Amino acid sequence: MFERSAMFGMITIGILLHDAPLLAQGTVPTKNSKQQADKQLPVIPDEPKAIDPGQLLPAILAVKATHDFSDSSLREVVSWLRDKQKFVVLVDNNALSEIGISPAEPLSDRLTNAPVYLLLNRLKSMNLNWYYDDDVLYITSSEAADSRTITLTYEVGDLMDKKFDLDDLMAVITHTIGPATWEDTGGAGALNSLGDVLFVRHTDEQQRSVRALLAALRNHGRQTFLNDPPEHAVFRQTLQQNVSVDFSDTPLETAVQQLAENAKSDIRLDRAALRDARIRKREPVTLKLAERKLATVLQAMLLDLNLTWILRDGVLWITTPEIANAFLRTAVYDVRDLCRDSEESDALIEAIVSQAVPDSWSEVGGVGEIDSAKPGTLVVTHQEQVHREVLHLLNTYRTALQSSKPRKLDEEKTNEIVTVYYRLNSKIATDLSEVLPLMIQPNTWSADGQEGKPGHIRLVASQPDLSEAARLDDKADGPALTLLVERSTLIIRQTRGTHKEIAEIIRRVETGDSPLGDFGGGQLGGGGFGGGF
Repeated sequence: MFERSAMFGMITIGILLHDAPLLAQGTVPTKNSKQQADKQLPVIPDEPKAIDPGQLLPAILAVKATHDFSDSSLREVVSWLRDKQKFVVLVDNNALSEIGISPAEPLSDRLTNAPVYLLLNRLKSMNLNWYYDDDVLYITSSEAADSRTITLTYEVGDLMDKKFDLDDLMAVITHTIGPATWEDTGGAGALNSLGDVLFVRHTDEQQRSVRALLAALRNHGRQTFLNDPPEHAVFRQTLQQNVSVDFSDTPLETAVQQLAENAKSDIRLDRAALRDARIRKREPVTLKLAERKLATVLQAMLLDLNLTWILRDGVLWITTPEIANAFLRTAVYDVRDLCRDSEESDALIEAIVSQAVPDSWSEVGGVGEIDSAKPGTLVVTHQEQVHREVLHLLNTYRTALQSSKPRKLDEEKTNEIVTVYYRLNSKIATDLSEVLPLMIQPNTWSADGQEGKPGHIRLVASQPDLSEAARLDDKADGPALTLLVERSTLIIRQTRGTHKEIAEIIRRVETGDSPLGDFGGGQLGGGGFGGGF
């Protein structure tokens, strides 16, 4: 786990800037050096900004519709789905009865040229949920939907061809997609692999998230949200636009309605959440701001009420922090221009979690998750507001990187040939003397009678170790066993860069990888980053 502090975050950025791949001769940037640096830095695309769930769902669920369900009932919604949208709908009346909901339950909603699945998702405010199976739409309770799991397979060979490690990929899925819903944390989800195929057992909702994550890893930009309808992109632009408000003991409900009209956006109160928090819809609001960003106005208006906002299912909801923590957003970030290897990825993660709302990440008891799918690709699960801060922070790093003085990468030090003595257990040393030249930089080792290659390896005997083992019996004065541990030394001449890979291989051979799933770390995918093979 990382230890966080603002000072460490600044030191980390200093390291990133010093080692940044802006290579140029000399110490003063020139036009040519700038052009050279631009060629070496990866170009980070802005698109795609989101993985549209409508593209991952059956077409009938993504059909856009317009209808006003004000002062309606659940029965009327079901009839509209059947008659107007031509769905085959089955309502689980037993499950609804168990949570005290009848078909006559009042419901108020609206669709304005928006996909039908958004309306279905909003049923969660009534503790309802849905799934689509064999061309039938099922409406049931959230509890019943969460207890229904299905197993789907996902081929990820193309991701492995792009240098994604299978174990790391599985870890990213379980760490960022419903972290509390997998078997390891007491949930119903299970994730296994066979070859380059993932087997996922989970609910329909989490399966959609896994599908969206894999799609984002295949094609992502600067910031790519998962399961994010186009309506949310419009909201993010609107949040940056200026609005003016003048509230004087205005009821909260009225203030939200006026703000929605002013911003020309669908902003609603999460009535169920406010009711549970015992916050009245007529709570007085006093605020006067002129020409300020909508995001700033929302923050100022909700601060004293201990409320926040979230984007969910095509609506900006005014809700409680507890509900916001239950509806986190996941996004994939392309950071290839900020980190080239696992070490720099760890440094970038440390910088982010120490500077973007430091007390909000899981390592310190918060809700946020951040993981590296591979060097240059980050996956973050957090609240919408924190995602905005993460993106701003990354852009700040990029600006600092581009304006910093270019420095020459120390290739000479990396390519310097040095001899290192590795003292190991004799059997391990013998095996490694044979496999290391095959595993690490195979073309750099010299064979008998071959010259011009830096690698050279020799195995020599070393002084054995004496180790006192457990006693023969449980008696305190019983005789002890003294073991003779045979040792040998690998004398390896190689470049410094290759020695770094050799040291990592030796460490993993001696200690193994940490288990990441049912199959254990390293059995199928080679473990974590830095192994070199």
